[in-house]
Amino acid sequence: MKYVLIDDERLAVEHLKVLLLKTGKIKEEHLVTFTNPMDAIHYIEKEKPQVVFADIEMPMVSGITLASRVRSSCPGIEVIFVTAHKQYAVEAFEQYALDYLLKPLMLERVRKTVERIEERLKEKSVVSPLDSPKILIKLMGDAGTFKEGMMLDYKWRSGKIRELFVFLLHNRHRFVSKYEIFETLIPEEDPDKSSATLNMILYRLRNKLQQHDLPIVIKFQDDAYKLVYPDEVQVDVDLWEQHLKTTPIITEKNLSTCLNYIALAEGPYLKNLDYPWLVDQHEIYQEKFLDRLRKIGDFYFNHRYYEDALEIYRKIYHVEPLNECLNVRILELLRLLQNEQARTNFFEELKKKYSEIEVPLPSAVFMAYKEES
Repeated sequence: MKYVLIDDERLAVEHLKVLLLKTGKIKEEHLVTFTNPMDAIHYIEKEKPQVVFADIEMPMVSGITLASRVRSSCPGIEVIFVTAHKQYAVEAFEQYALDYLLKPLMLERVRKTVERIEERLKEKSVVSPLDSPKILIKLMGDAGTFKEGMMLDYKWRSGKIRELFVFLLHNRHRFVSKYEIFETLIPEEDPDKSSATLNMILYRLRNKLQQHDLPIVIKFQDDAYKLVYPDEVQVDVDLWEQHLKTTPIITEKNLSTCLNYIALAEGPYLKNLDYPWLVDQHEIYQEKFLDRLRKIGDFYFNHRYYEDALEIYRKIYHVEPLNECLNVRILELLRLLQNEQARTNFFEELKKKYSEIEVPLPSAVFMAYKEES
């Protein structure tokens, strides 16, 4: 396992390295240091380390920008921000950092961060739903088909071939009448022309599935079509729905599993696909995901894991910035964490958002901010 340490000041990055070694939990050969953030980005994109410590204030690339970039190539990477200014902690949480360290760095605080890293990596080591199926079809987040962990590149010749595949996947639990397909995907006036177009699209789609050696069959029955596949093929939405059904309550014992499923389901349903027939579906799946996040956030809050709760609630805030109850809870958490600067910054941010839509700031939000620590 590799830990990447990035700070444009050589003395600062070496000091962090010394403290990490003093915790007794990390070996020197596992630490890689950089003073040039661009060099660090290239290394991270190539070597895929698990943990990055990044100074926020760097001249070429800020730590926050760096974190955003490396997450695109290493989605599971854990980031710890290092800063001399406490107010930057707000931005750190917005970037979903695991933790942040304030300069001057203290050994005990670094030790606590390392313990959090160990706990997070342990959670990830629990068997994930992503590990079980040989073929996983993702419909949430960045949609795609993963065969033994590798994403397939279909190289679609036509947008209609892809749309039909997605449409059949979306309706995978039922037979879809060819007339419904005509109306939704091929709105031609001439039924014979629609049939000819559909037959051509089906032919090319079947060839595409065969090219990638996928055990997925398009079954035809009573003028209707359905995707049929064995148990080795699983769809992330089905795994997610089954998880919600079997694990309705968050507990200490199932928390790690719930976090794994959150990682599986994170992202809009069929992201970046704006087919007209998908309009209502985006909101349906998003609400289920946000409800699950709320339950995890409430679990953390009720068990006084305030920093973890704040991280979860901020994820919801990015989607529902004007959720009154949520904003009151975030202000309460920042008060409990005694982070007055972050609390003030968040309150000012809320005032601006409500002002932009010409709506008065809710009194509950104002009272939560005025409540003394």
